[in-house]
Amino acid sequence: MPPIVRLSRIFKTILLDRRVWALSIVAAAVATYPLAVGTLGGHLVTSKAAAKLGVSVEAQRARAGWGVLRLYGVVLGRNQGPILTLDRLEIPFSALWGHGVVVADGPVANLVRGGPKDNVSAILGRLRGAPTGPASVKGSASSLLSLVAHGGSLQLADNRKGLSVTVGVFDARWETGLRYQVDARQVSGRFGTHGTETNPAFGAESMSLQGSLLGLRPMGWPEASVREGYVRPLTTLPLTGISGAVRPVAAAKGSPSRAFDLFFSGSYGGAKRALWTATGQLRPSGDSRAIEGTLSLRAERFSLDKIAEILPSSVLEPENTEIDAAIEAKLEGRRVSFSGRLDVSGLSLLHEKLASEPVNDLTFGVHVDGSVDLDKRLLVLNEAQGHLGSLDVRLSGSLELAQGTFRFKSGRELHYLPKLEAQLRVPRTACAKLLASIPGPIVPHLAGFVLQGFFEADVHTKIDLADLDTLDLGGKVGIDGCQVVKAPAEVTALAGDESLVQTVEVPPEPPGNGNPGIMTFIVGPDSPDFVPFAQVSPHLINAIMTTEDSGFFKHRGWVLAGFKTALRRNIENDGFRLGASSITMQMVKNLLLSKEKTLSRKLQELFLVWYLEKILPKERILELYLNAIEFGPRLYGIGPAARHYFGKTAADINPLEAAFFSSILPSPKRRYVHYCRGALSPAWEKYLRRILTRMYERGRLTEEEYATATASTLTFDHSEMTLSEKQCLDWVRRITAKPEVEAEAETDSQ
Repeated sequence: MPPIVRLSRIFKTILLDRRVWALSIVAAAVATYPLAVGTLGGHLVTSKAAAKLGVSVEAQRARAGWGVLRLYGVVLGRNQGPILTLDRLEIPFSALWGHGVVVADGPVANLVRGGPKDNVSAILGRLRGAPTGPASVKGSASSLLSLVAHGGSLQLADNRKGLSVTVGVFDARWETGLRYQVDARQVSGRFGTHGTETNPAFGAESMSLQGSLLGLRPMGWPEASVREGYVRPLTTLPLTGISGAVRPVAAAKGSPSRAFDLFFSGSYGGAKRALWTATGQLRPSGDSRAIEGTLSLRAERFSLDKIAEILPSSVLEPENTEIDAAIEAKLEGRRVSFSGRLDVSGLSLLHEKLASEPVNDLTFGVHVDGSVDLDKRLLVLNEAQGHLGSLDVRLSGSLELAQGTFRFKSGRELHYLPKLEAQLRVPRTACAKLLASIPGPIVPHLAGFVLQGFFEADVHTKIDLADLDTLDLGGKVGIDGCQVVKAPAEVTALAGDESLVQTVEVPPEPPGNGNPGIMTFIVGPDSPDFVPFAQVSPHLINAIMTTEDSGFFKHRGWVLAGFKTALRRNIENDGFRLGASSITMQMVKNLLLSKEKTLSRKLQELFLVWYLEKILPKERILELYLNAIEFGPRLYGIGPAARHYFGKTAADINPLEAAFFSSILPSPKRRYVHYCRGALSPAWEKYLRRILTRMYERGRLTEEEYATATASTLTFDHSEMTLSEKQCLDWVRRITAKPEVEAEAETDSQ
């Protein structure tokens, strides 16, 4: 038989053999199964997921294995961010019957809740609408579907709660109806999703969370642990090295735990040693936002060198300072009551707002007792008691952050309306002991005083930004209970006829490019420029009283109403710029104290004003004041000022010239520009006319004097002028380093 015939019969036999066909079909099915079944299964899974979640679900490719479907490059909600991406998703076929383990590799979630970019609220609403309890899942707990995630990361921004969280790496296991566990690393978060670096922050090197599930829902409180965590409630107060755990309290069998114990320890600012502990037991109440229980915070005594890295430079020799603190808190729903103490010993400070010299070895204690009502946004301070030596200060009051918006004159807005009520009391204390309790560097000019008698104080304030007309500031300061037995010579010298030598820092001479210099001048009969009170124009006295201290001859150094007015203006202007300084205060500041804005200066100023008002006639106070204050750059005293500006003596100053002198006192160097130009600006001319009007309305000008002054024009004498107008203006701009301001800045004390 020819070969070609034999070959033809062989092929015919093969084609007619059913076994060969079956094997061929099986081989073809095996070859196409991963792609065909994977594509079909992938389409079914992504379409059903998209329908259930309400967002797009895509997969780059799908493959089927024996009993499992694998999806690669899964993207959920591509148009929303995307919301979630997966390197690989492995779904067992047994998932169709509600059991097996779904494995997600490399999940990356970017979740936003609230706001225009919200991408999860709608999904959560759909999931909540579907039954998720055990009745919705057939089979025993051991046959329910589980989820395992490996190597995931998370970005969460909850705009409703003002919270943002980042998780660098996490692994999770979710066994429906049984347990769940999440292990996270490189965790960080911040309160205030639109905030800055100053917002409260938290984080941890690692965190673990595990608990029981009822169906898909967590049951009771989880057990959580933290390692090397941190919390930064304030920029200057980072709590670091936090380690500890939260554990549910054992409950009756079959019942979820409703309470949990917590224990944490940590440090501050990266210190290695644990310096504080927090322990307690908490339990949620009926309101999901409310907690009940107790919390104890304890900072065992330690020296500040342990946290030297976070201390401000104002703290000196931290190794000699020890801190001991404790606070107990009781949580009742949305209300927290607290009490605690802070004891500090050996503290040394050098701070520009405290004193010009270091304040060494401070030892003091503070005890507080109060409550916070979260719903009312109300802090109540029953009492905060501080003691420094024999000085005992007690503060009580409340602060409520009411709903609303307050707009400052600067345009800045405060998105709540604080309402403050406070009372400050100093119990009856021997004056000598009180003075001795204040560290010497804070009151150096009071070192030579010897006191007798007793002091006490009780002052209060009420500030409601919703209604500033109700602002109240009052009370009693019982300084008159003290008697001065002896005073230092520098103070008593003000009551005598001898001359006083004053040394002041002055700006450099024109063109003003150098450093400030030192100038010495004499206040008293030994100076040819000294002007006794009787030789000062009464118009100048009246003008200065009108703008600086209207009640000078009536009060005893300060007026409570002046402090009240200054406080309101400071609030409205969003800063403390006006200090309600009386003429006596300014005299004391110029002749005895520095011009630095420190607590030290203010304390000494108040005491010295009280004493000098007792021993000096008002005329002597005005005499010293007018001969010592600054009237322009390198220009001190009314004698030289009257000659320089107007070419006349202080006795010959007319009402309009007096109004000019009173107008420049808040900032005499900057307002020297009027003299440079040889004339007033229109705005300042208008201001002077207002001063004249107030003088007339208060009976400090006769009708004839007022008419003459308003009809006259201010004329400067330039016989002492050695600069051109441009040179003079450039000099003023250099030495003030601030732009000229023509707006009125009155500090009138009624």
